[in-house]
Amino acid sequence: MWALTMKCISLFTRFPEPGKAKTRLIPTLGAEQAAALQHAMTGHTVLRARLWTAAERDAETAVRFTGAPKSAFQKWLGAGLVYHPQGEGDLGQRMAEAVESSFESGATEVVLLGCDCPDASPELLSDAFRDLETHDIVIGPAQDGGYYLIGMKRPCPELFDGPDWGTASVHAQTWKIIRSHSWSCKELARLHDVDEVESLPHWQRHVQPHHPRSISVVIPALNEAANIKACVQSALPGAAEVLVVDGGSSDHTVEQATAAGARVLRSPKGRAVQMNRGAWMAQSEYLVFLHADSRLPTGYADAVRSALESSSAGAFELRIAAEEFGYRMIEWSVRLRSRWFQRPYGDQALFVSRTRFLESGGFSHIPIMEDLEWVKRMTRKTRFALLPDTVDVSARRWQRLGIVRTTMRNQGILIAAMLRVPYWHLAEWYRR
Repeated sequence: MWALTMKCISLFTRFPEPGKAKTRLIPTLGAEQAAALQHAMTGHTVLRARLWTAAERDAETAVRFTGAPKSAFQKWLGAGLVYHPQGEGDLGQRMAEAVESSFESGATEVVLLGCDCPDASPELLSDAFRDLETHDIVIGPAQDGGYYLIGMKRPCPELFDGPDWGTASVHAQTWKIIRSHSWSCKELARLHDVDEVESLPHWQRHVQPHHPRSISVVIPALNEAANIKACVQSALPGAAEVLVVDGGSSDHTVEQATAAGARVLRSPKGRAVQMNRGAWMAQSEYLVFLHADSRLPTGYADAVRSALESSSAGAFELRIAAEEFGYRMIEWSVRLRSRWFQRPYGDQALFVSRTRFLESGGFSHIPIMEDLEWVKRMTRKTRFALLPDTVDVSARRWQRLGIVRTTMRNQGILIAAMLRVPYWHLAEWYRR
């Protein structure tokens, strides 16, 4: 049963099939590039919604899709989202149905958001729901005469029955309906939808890196005071910035990270949430995701830049900082898995271009295996570059249960994941 304050954001998007996506931009960009734009903008919007959801309680993100089956969207955008087909009818009918079904599922506040407004930040989404506390309707007007967002506290089908969809009068006609019912309405900032050639510069502002060929190292941390200084110091040479994203540490992690030279960001707890937050705030063209108990190799920055000239993503080899022979066997199996099966894990310091990461929709907000889930999505379209340099990783995760028991548990979890056991059950098993 849903909590009484459940908030739902529904993202309206289309599968990026060439010739059917961003059709008004095809004469300028061509069918392939127009579809690539649709792909990128949807990924950006999903990541923004994930960041908003992480900051809220009792909230969900639903993807209202068309143009492909549900499985295609799940493979593209990943877990931790709710997927629903848009249904039949014109845009108004599909939006009305989305609102109605969300409230029937237990939502108390619903916001519909298009995937073609790059300026609709996670903070703006929070503003929209905050405004719904004191207004019946919230609306985000677009510069082209439509709107990029609309939200409400109960079904209002009248809002979607009347406007001439796809015209420059949609916003004005919607306001006329609102006034005719004496509903209170709060208007958000007027922003640009990217549907016409003239609006493309507003998208370019978001995808052009602030510092070309530079590297941001993102380190999620929680109570890592004993490790964070050495971790940060291994990342500083060659990095434009080191971002330690703290999930609410109760020890001296924040102080140690700051003293070591990192920029510290605050975030809700959860490795996927923290890494998404760091990637969103990063200023560089390239991202490296580093675990707090790991150390990057000397010269890693040049190796990352070189690898990303020919590939969209990659990882390093793994070295466990312990001498027992059993750890060498684990390293060998990791090398085999990474090179033969294209399945590097997060402890191998995954790296990726920031543009490609945002297009992917970021890490899924799941309690375990967020790294593997993201890698599987990425490798459907790109091959990972596996670098020979090694990331040194603490042996602590194997020391608690021992090498054999830890390996057996991890393999069992992988098999259970293949059988689609829910991630929260896997996380409970892992913590035992």
